[in-house]
Amino acid sequence: MEYEQMEMDVRLDSERDLKENISTVVKFLYDQRNREVNVSKVRNKHEGYGIAAEAFAKIAGKEKIVKTTMNMYLGGLQVNGEDCVQTVSTLYNSVVDMACDTISMAADLHRILNDMYYDVDSRTPLEKAIDEAKANNASDDDGFEEAPMEEELEDEEDEEEDEE
Repeated sequence: MEYEQMEMDVRLDSERDLKENISTVVKFLYDQRNREVNVSKVRNKHEGYGIAAEAFAKIAGKEKIVKTTMNMYLGGLQVNGEDCVQTVSTLYNSVVDMACDTISMAADLHRILNDMYYDVDSRTPLEKAIDEAKANNASDDDGFEEAPMEEELEDEEDEEEDEE
């Protein structure tokens, strides 16, 4: 018996829509950056890592702010007053800033993928050489001579015998 593995997506529609919308925002930001600024192409994996590490450092800094603010919020639960409202407002702003940096990093990663991995030529060196040779020499003059067929050899032998 054959069994088919099926997967059910049990997320809420709003969760699925959120992921699609974030992907749309990432692509929009990537396109907008390319239109506004003449962004150079990522040349190698080391440069790609540097771009990703810089974006990650920004997110890590924002994460520390969120963590500190959460601790302040926890400490404020024991105290009566309006201080918690201010703390929640600060927390909200910090999380939004972190989300912006995260989306910016995703756009950077999208750029790295486009520049380095989607444009990669997957042909072997031999295939590249053959394709280049075909492109350079559209004619059949490749410097090699075709070996004669067996019938041609017999005809040449017959001609040689007739000459003798």
